[in-house]
Parts: sequence; structure tokens; C-alpha cells
Amino acid sequence: MDKTVLKFGGSNLRLRSDLSTILQVVRMYNEPLVIVVSALNGVTNLLINAVKNIGTLDVDGFLSHLYSMYCEFLGEEFAPLKERVYQIRNMLIGTQLIGEVPDFVHDYVVSHGERCSSLLLKQYLNKMGLNFEEALPEQFGLVTDGKFNGASVDLTTSEKNLKEYFKKDRNYVVPGFYGMYENKVTILGRGGSDYSATCIAYCIDAKRVDLYKDVSGFMTSDPKIVTGVKSVEKLNYDEAAELSYFGAKILHHAAVDPVRKKKIPLYVYNINSFTSIENPDTIISSDAFVTESIVKSISFTDDVAIIQFKGSNVGRVPGILGFIASTLGNEGVNIKSVVTAQTSINVLISSHDVERSQRITSRMKIAEVEDICYKTGISLIAAVGDGILKRHGVAARIFSAVSKQCVNVEMISAGASDVTTYFIVNSEDREKALKAIHGEFFGGDVFERH
Repeated sequence: MDKTVLKFGGSNLRLRSDLSTILQVVRMYNEPLVIVVSALNGVTNLLINAVKNIGTLDVDGFLSHLYSMYCEFLGEEFAPLKERVYQIRNMLIGTQLIGEVPDFVHDYVVSHGERCSSLLLKQYLNKMGLNFEEALPEQFGLVTDGKFNGASVDLTTSEKNLKEYFKKDRNYVVPGFYGMYENKVTILGRGGSDYSATCIAYCIDAKRVDLYKDVSGFMTSDPKIVTGVKSVEKLNYDEAAELSYFGAKILHHAAVDPVRKKKIPLYVYNINSFTSIENPDTIISSDAFVTESIVKSISFTDDVAIIQFKGSNVGRVPGILGFIASTLGNEGVNIKSVVTAQTSINVLISSHDVERSQRITSRMKIAEVEDICYKTGISLIAAVGDGILKRHGVAARIFSAVSKQCVNVEMISAGASDVTTYFIVNSEDREKALKAIHGEFFGGDVFERH
């Protein structure tokens, strides 16, 4: 299907004038489009807070405020939009009566901003002379695995549904961020509209996916921390996936996988400096592209903690790692990575899962494990680039730059991915380590040797 999938995020929907910017972009395309849209900037947070404070929420006052926001943004009253806004009224009132928020209610309410945005944008584009239809995931059948607050899309089932629903010669506006499981809404996690866009592209065999952001694509590091960062013009699927997994917030961590499966190129644009669809800031594709410095970007995440299972022989006894992984997994704890030695098994988890993991590990009975301890207040830094494990001297440059700043490296892992080397430092040293590595490979921050 010769469609292009476009995605506009909440950062593209801050002001009423942003609608005219989106219109200018859309008019540059000369083929049928599927536009995936996020909630207006700030609306998802309002919905999350409403759910958190459901006991004291003034439901009608809250919905009236939401509708007034949409009217101001659109520049006019729009009765179908008012009806859409108030669709969650009975659910909110019912939740107040029972005094708790079931998972299916949480996901339905939190995704409501996207459903309102899609109707708003469709109305605006049609008013401006374009011809778009709204299509909702509950209509076209974007099916998930049913996990609330962080679902994955069932691509096989969804592909069949979408190919039957979407017509080749029509334009659609679609709300991102959620899918359906047994007639219940399940959200895809924050930033999930990227994932919606790439899943839809997979299902309809789109020729490309264009993501519009408020930053200039992937950067060599976080510009909020490191000076002199540059845009990364080309990434392969593995590089983009690793950067997203290890903290680069520009792309949802699962967004690469669907387009990788069908080799659909992904283009990232900064809508604030957009000039032409021929000039993306970052292109993500199957093409291998090795730079002179090898390292293309340095990413990080503070959302990490380590569980250490210590014992004189834990690394050699069969079955221990499997037992640990299955026990944590069965309790809903996602393991980010594992690094083992003869005397220690180190399991990397989200820092948000520490308390739950402590309750789980306190019940574990493993004869060979003499002690279980937790490391928090740490950061994971990932250096990403095709060829990073093959080019001699790259790792030495990374750790030499860090060492010169007297930063202690807690743990190192290489080989889990062909394009990534990552290591752990204390969070208080994270900024120094990022700047040191970026300075070594890209210039920018300059340090005196300690």
C-alpha cells in the first residue's frame, strides 16, 4: 500500500498556530496518508492527575475545562468534539463511586487525549480543504497483548484487520498511544504514539514513516547536559533501537521493531526547522553506515538498579539464573540485562521495581546464594555505533576518557548487542562521564586532566 505514515506528537500541539504548521507539512505530501496524533501538549498529564485524584475530582468542571481547551485550540465550538470529551464522564463518576480505579478504566481515561486530538485534527484539516477520515483503533482493530499500562501490539492479528479496513486512496487521522484487547483499551506506554505509527506502517505495508518532533532527530548526546552536540544523520535499526532502549527519549523503545521487520525506513524531522520532506534530520533504515569515530551517540538512563546475588559458586551452578529470571518475570519485573561472574549474578532492573523486587527476593531460597544486595543511585551509559565491537581501540578510548575524570565504573557489558557498549557509574558521576566520552569522540566539553 503506497501510503506514508506521519506522526505528530504532543510537542507539535502546544499552540493553536501549530495546526497551521501541521497543515503546511501535510500539504507537501502527494500520496495517501495515515496521520497518527498524540494528545495536545499537557493533556495526558491532566488525565493522569484526574485519575490519581479521582476521589476529589470535580468531574463536570474537569471535562468543561478540557472542552474549553480544545475549543480555544481549534478556534471554534465543535459539537462532536464536545460529545467526545464527555464520553468519559460516566466512567469517571462510576470510578468515584467504587473508590478505586481499575486498570481498564485507567488506560481508557489516560488515552482519551488522543481520541480527542484525532477528531480535532480531522476537523481542522477538512475545514482547510483536505479530505481526511478519522479511524480509531477500536474500529480498525489494532490488537494488543492485553497488558495494561504498557501493552505490545499483536502484529499478526492487527495486520489482517488493518489491511481489510484501510482503503488505498483515502487519508486517515488516527489516535496513537493505545490499542485494544477484548474490547478494552490498553495503552502502549509514554511516547507510545511512535510505536502506534510504526505498527500501523507494518500492518499496511507503508512505504515510509515520518516522525515529527521538536528536536533535530537523534543527537550525539543529550543537549541538556552536553555542549556541542550534533545531529546524527543516519542510524541503522539496531543503533536506533539500542539508543531508545538505553534512554534516548526521542523514540519509544519498541518503535523500531515493526519497521525493521519489513525494512520500512523511518525519518525523523524537527518540525520547528522543517523545510522539506526531502531533508530529514535523522534517517533510520537497514543500511549499515560506519562513521570514522565509530561511536554515533552516547545515551543514558537513570532508571536502573542492580540486584546482586552473591555466593562463592553462583556463576557455575546450572539453573540459578533461570530461577531468578523466571521468579522476577512471573511477578511482572522486567530484567534489563544480566552480567554474571563466578561469585555474583548481577541483574539490572528498573529503579521503579526495586521495592517490589525486594519483596520477591526476600522470599527466594537459593542454597548457593549467600547474600542479596541492591545498588541504587546509579546510571547506565551506553555508547552506540555500528562497528563498536570490531574496531580496535574504541573501548579503550571510552574508558580512558572516563578514567581521566576519576569516574569509577561499577560494571561493564559488551557483546550483548553488536552496536553497543554500556557501563554503570554512580549517578553523581553521570554528567562527567557523558561529557568526557562526548569530548573524546565529538569535541565539545573540555576538561583539565585530574
